[in-house]
Amino acid sequence: MGGGKLCAALAVALLAAVLAGSAGGARTGKPALTIVRSGADQQYVPGQVVVGFRPNVDPVTRRLVLANESAKTLSSFHQIGATVVHVQGSVENAIAELESNPAVAYAEPNWIYHADAVPNDPSYPQDYGLAKIQAPQAWDVTTGSAAVTVAVVDTGIATDHPDLSENVVAGYDFVQNDNDPRDFNGHGTHVAGTIGAKGNNGIGVAGVNWNVHLMPVRVLDGDGSGSSSDITNGFLYACTHGARIVNASLGGGGYYTPMKNAIASPECANTLFVLAAGNNGVSDDSSPHYPCNYGAPPDNLPNVICVAATDQTDTLANFSNYGVNSVDLAAPGVGVTSTWPAYDTLYAQGFEDPFSGWTLSGAFGRSLVHANGVYSMSDSPGGNYLRGITHARSPAPVASFSGRIGCQAAYNLRFDTQPLQDYSGVELSSDGFSTYDWEGWSGSSGGSFLSLTSDFSDLDGAPSISVGAIMHADDDATTGNGGFLDDLRLRCLKPSAEGYNTISGTSMATPHAAGVAALVLAAHPAYSTAQLAAAILGSTDPLPSLRGKVATGGRLNACRAVGGSCPAGGPPPPPLTPPCAVPNVIGKKLATAKSRIKARHCRLGKLSYVKSTRKQKGKVVKESPKAGKRLGSNAKVNLWFGKGPAKHK
Repeated sequence: MGGGKLCAALAVALLAAVLAGSAGGARTGKPALTIVRSGADQQYVPGQVVVGFRPNVDPVTRRLVLANESAKTLSSFHQIGATVVHVQGSVENAIAELESNPAVAYAEPNWIYHADAVPNDPSYPQDYGLAKIQAPQAWDVTTGSAAVTVAVVDTGIATDHPDLSENVVAGYDFVQNDNDPRDFNGHGTHVAGTIGAKGNNGIGVAGVNWNVHLMPVRVLDGDGSGSSSDITNGFLYACTHGARIVNASLGGGGYYTPMKNAIASPECANTLFVLAAGNNGVSDDSSPHYPCNYGAPPDNLPNVICVAATDQTDTLANFSNYGVNSVDLAAPGVGVTSTWPAYDTLYAQGFEDPFSGWTLSGAFGRSLVHANGVYSMSDSPGGNYLRGITHARSPAPVASFSGRIGCQAAYNLRFDTQPLQDYSGVELSSDGFSTYDWEGWSGSSGGSFLSLTSDFSDLDGAPSISVGAIMHADDDATTGNGGFLDDLRLRCLKPSAEGYNTISGTSMATPHAAGVAALVLAAHPAYSTAQLAAAILGSTDPLPSLRGKVATGGRLNACRAVGGSCPAGGPPPPPLTPPCAVPNVIGKKLATAKSRIKARHCRLGKLSYVKSTRKQKGKVVKESPKAGKRLGSNAKVNLWFGKGPAKHK
């Protein structure tokens, strides 16, 4: 039997958005369905620990500390003084032993993060996001600039996509450690298209920027998951290779000190990180979602913006995380259409009647059943699945992956299995099933077929591929109705071809904000990172549905961010609780005062001089403000948005 992906996959839970009701308040309708890939119980990379030593520890002592734990160095973050090591035994025990050594500042797991997207819903309208954020009005100011580089730290980009290729520049693949960061998943390509699909070219969609440099930094694999060490390396790569903006539509792991230190490092001081708030429908204030929460207390990194998702009605999306102290603003993230890799289908099986040609074993007592009005392959027609591992396989090869890359299985699956114990899915083999790779799904699909994909790029280039269905169950007596497999396709990337997809998630909201950040830099290339963040956070459209949910109380507005002539957006919202941390600007020049206020993520409502008074030979003389005049002790500072307690510092 092959090793499969139960132990090897770095995938984590994928949330199916089957939600109704107003976001952030009481939920109504069906609850969210938690659907779990095989390997989803792994929260961190097995056998790996990241170690940070105290600054005064010499190299010899560092080596001795690691040697005492039989730890082997895998990689190092030289800029932030951390090392990733392989340890013997349990990760928990190794962390405890390392942290007990006075030379060690911290020891943490190498967390697994995942792309923050949710499954498609084809009933959602398309192409509404750009109008919502007033991008057409912003384009009267600028359509972007090739002098601005945005790093897409994600699953990669379909670099030869006709709607992206003119804007893509060189990047790096930290998953396979090469210079070919092509996308084997689709998530990163979708994000890239929202930021910068080529505009006015008569092809497909237009991004927030028509012209921009998109840097692909691949840190997530074909299943959309990756380690915190790879993501940290990706952040540092982006900062040191000219990216003024990083879009990271990912999250899910725990607090990871090297990642926080990388964002806070001098190398990244000139880079704005635009990050996804997460798709769990919870408050990031009480349940931190990293890396987004590095911008919130206690870290308060000033170069982080955290983005929630809104729908077509400007309501916080049901799945979106929120938090008045941790999430800055919202942007369109429901039913967003953007670029996607194109595929060649090399094999298709619809399991229509009559069907034959696969070898059945164990619980696969019959090849076809009628489920939900369609024929499909089932593991156990008419009853619950059996214990153990059973298969239905094509004994002869059905396709060749020779010369192909990014190969995957796409299929429809209805399943009901014991969560995190039993899995229903597909399997592929390049040697007639002497060995095989497989991926399954655990939990319940709610009685419906879901469209799913599984990454099999580890079989890229194999001259012959056999395919099968698999039921992987443990030995306990808890079973369900098993799996129904339909419309199976084996496919690989199709070079230089167009693909598009409509999906939802805070992953889709985040690139709207990153795209607007790039527009702002195109219009104001001298802006510092603080000014860039202030331009975005100080120009949102206030929405009642977002008040008390995100720090600004508003949704992204591109036109106002670039300083364009924009339709009236209504009066500013009333003060939020708590408002921003207001710096002491008494005695400062007006320009300096504005800069300091905005650097604190404070939205500037009004800042004005108040005529000060002075005595002259016993008389009170009123002074009028002049250019360059400093603010007097009774100057008015009217602020109506921000983070932190309302106090002078």
